Amino acid sequence: MKYSPSSDNSLLYGKNQFIYKTEETDDRIDIFLKSSVHGCKCPLCGAESSDLHATYERTLQDVPIRCKPTYVHANVYKYNCVNAECSQKVFMEPLPFASPSQVRTDSLNALVQAMAMFMSNEGASTVLSLMGVTISNDTIQRLYDRIEFKDDPDVEAVGIDDVSTRKGQTYATAIYDLKDHHMIALLEGRDGASLKEWLKCHNKIRLVARDRASAYASAISEVLPERTQVADRFHLMQNLLDRMKDIFKNEIPSTIFIKGGMVLDKAPEKETREKVFNEERLDGIAYDNTPSTDENGAEIKFKSKKRDLNSKQYKKNACNRKKTAIDT
Repeated sequence: MKYSPSSDNSLLYGKNQFIYKTEETDDRIDIFLKSSVHGCKCPLCGAESSDLHATYERTLQDVPIRCKPTYVHANVYKYNCVNAECSQKVFMEPLPFASPSQVRTDSLNALVQAMAMFMSNEGASTVLSLMGVTISNDTIQRLYDRIEFKDDPDVEAVGIDDVSTRKGQTYATAIYDLKDHHMIALLEGRDGASLKEWLKCHNKIRLVARDRASAYASAISEVLPERTQVADRFHLMQNLLDRMKDIFKNEIPSTIFIKGGMVLDKAPEKETREKVFNEERLDGIAYDNTPSTDENGAEIKFKSKKRDLNSKQYKKNACNRKKTAIDT
């Protein structure tokens, strides 16, 4: 299966990469692609270069297709830097879907990390192998270890919430940038001590969205007393539901007595009434006890049971009854 350079594969591997061949066997899928642009900028000096130095092939594992291991073979170019004063003599063409020296695509790494968030590394490795991804639990741990949180000292609006690194035992404080909702810091504990030290280095904060923890509220009020504190939507809704539960529990009794459209303060007294049949209901009822007749006027006799007295089974049962009566 072949694709022309004009094929739109920008959603898969970038606008400058095109798939020129694919191969599929019973146990794997291979995708071959190359760049449609012969030239790029030097990562050090920024000079545009189209002076080709060499080519090489990078093989990366990608998100599986039809539960088959999928590999991307990218034909990558190396260029000579045309800037004589630049110390970077040769540089490689960057791939938009993978970092240098990476053996898996960014999308596959995202899938691995997302799945490992909800299970152990060993469990994620087992499930991924069933999907067609070959990765060990140690590799998953290395992916976690490479995650970096880039702090921004100039951030002006943050969200603060506690997260569990080990449910019921170990907790941490997560801080998010409200502008694009990405995590910028992960602090130890949730008692507010580590949050105070972090807030001292972020004096430009103007707005803090937090949960209902009093430790966070007191830490913010102590370090940044003039900043605006708001509760996030989840905790606002939780506050409303808790308040409604208290209202219903305290103000609405468990039993309500209603009589004549009015709510009574206490249970009404029982009234004893004799049930009498209303004979007026019989006036509108007409009952004919005459037997039914057919079209010739003959009486139709209805039998509750239908028996074939000449059947083999009936004769056998009748014989057994006579024999039983004689024996007794």
